[in-house]
Amino acid sequence: MDPETLMQCPYDKNHKIRACRFPYHLVKCRQNNQSVAKQLVTCPYNARHRIPKEQFNLHIETCEHKVSIEPYGGKRMIYFNWSNC
Repeated sequence: MDPETLMQCPYDKNHKIRACRFPYHLVKCRQNNQSVAKQLVTCPYNARHRIPKEQFNLHIETCEHKVSIEPYGGKRMIYFNWSNC
């Protein structure tokens, strides 16, 4: 992802943040919007994803950063898709 891409804040829809600053903004904005933060959950595959609780199961099924597990020499290895980061 281009670091200059604008991303929408999940806590305040009026906030448009550059991708390179987004993780820092999430921490700050979550503290300033506690009522909204209580309604959102964090994606286990990408901590930048904040999802409304009622949409969590759908997001888990369709998340583009979902981990795939493939057998490797009798052992399981986890591969992450870092190309979207």
